Amino acid sequence: MARLNANFAALKTQMGFNNPQTETGRFSLRYELFRIKDGVTDADKDKLTPEEIKEGKKNDKAWSDILASSRVSDLWAVPEFRKFCRPFTKEEAGAQPGLVIPFTSNVIFGKNFFGHKLGGGDHAYDPTNFATKVRSVGLWFEGYDKSQLSETPRAYLIPAGMDSMLVPDSTDMKTRQWTVVDQKLPVPLPVGDSDLNNPDWIPSLDSLDGSMAEIRRYSSFRAYHDAGYFNANEMSHDSRLIGRSVWNSRWMIIIPGGTFNYDADGGLDTFIKTVTDIKLFFQTYAMSGGKK
Repeated sequence: MARLNANFAALKTQMGFNNPQTETGRFSLRYELFRIKDGVTDADKDKLTPEEIKEGKKNDKAWSDILASSRVSDLWAVPEFRKFCRPFTKEEAGAQPGLVIPFTSNVIFGKNFFGHKLGGGDHAYDPTNFATKVRSVGLWFEGYDKSQLSETPRAYLIPAGMDSMLVPDSTDMKTRQWTVVDQKLPVPLPVGDSDLNNPDWIPSLDSLDGSMAEIRRYSSFRAYHDAGYFNANEMSHDSRLIGRSVWNSRWMIIIPGGTFNYDADGGLDTFIKTVTDIKLFFQTYAMSGGKK
């Protein structure tokens, strides 16, 4: 342990651990992930009134279709929800409808956070840092109708894929990937003389209060909303993902319909009709590297 501590003390300055670059970023799922612009598309004109077309209706059919296609009738049928999420009610309570929005992220020069070609209004992280880690996250709904929906909606953000980071001293942008499993550490039970003298006593099985393979599940966190203006001061930052890379092969946003209204399906209907964008907010810290 002393040798590991001495090695880390010598390397932490070279790796940039003592001087991380902090940053905040807001990512629009509508514009940056799904590439849906404001205004009315040709496909929408047949579905809107002349007044809506004249106003350049912001909540156009293309975005609503994306939300509708992300709708699931029962979150219990989603493997990632069952594996990674702390449930909000008993399974015996019946089917729980919700929204499930998967996406990938990256830190690649010339591409935005979601992997599209970098363009106007896009956000991207700096690939000159070998590691960009999550400090906290938040979620914000634009155009949310709080007269019909709960004032305190909640959602899950799950890293269900592989974390990626750049090799610290690489000049040709080599990467490394990790399958991160956040496991519970079972509490050790006291060992007595009778245990040590018992030929059937197995330390790895009989001295632990729980399983070594049990996963720590993610809780939901509060999402915020407004009449259309984003305010970072209103964000609730969840730190459960601290230390995870922002570059992941599969993220999932899971939003239970019951968090909007007691009538879960009715709440989802209203959400899909009224919300004009979902914004993902990251607070991150990054290190520049220099050593393997």
